[in-house]
Amino acid sequence: MHMYAAAIDALPDPSDPEYPDRAGVILAGLRKLQDSLSDAAGRSRVTPSVIVALSGVRSRYDDLMATAANGPGATLGQRLYIARGRAKLSTKEAANGVGLRKDLIEAVEAEEPVLEDEASRIKDLIAALGG
Repeated sequence: MHMYAAAIDALPDPSDPEYPDRAGVILAGLRKLQDSLSDAAGRSRVTPSVIVALSGVRSRYDDLMATAANGPGATLGQRLYIARGRAKLSTKEAANGVGLRKDLIEAVEAEEPVLEDEASRIKDLIAALGG
């Protein structure tokens, strides 16, 4: 986590044109770390240190996503993640609200490409949620 914290601290100002790409690389790494820690936390003999580490990664991820989502170069995935989080909706609930699949919402938030029709529905959802 120290490596990610140093990388986050070294990010330029969110208005910098390089910010979205650099933050995206860090966010991708944090997603992988979060998945690994979540798998470890699901085991029967997990230690408190794993839970604390998972909590820390999720907090840093959320903070970085919020900063990125509020910047001028925010991606659709970043904007969706924050709008959905503020609305306290699960990925399944958000997907159902616009007639999409849960895995598609997760893919968008992980910066995977989507079809134009899907992107349009997601933008409508973000707008409806006040994002």
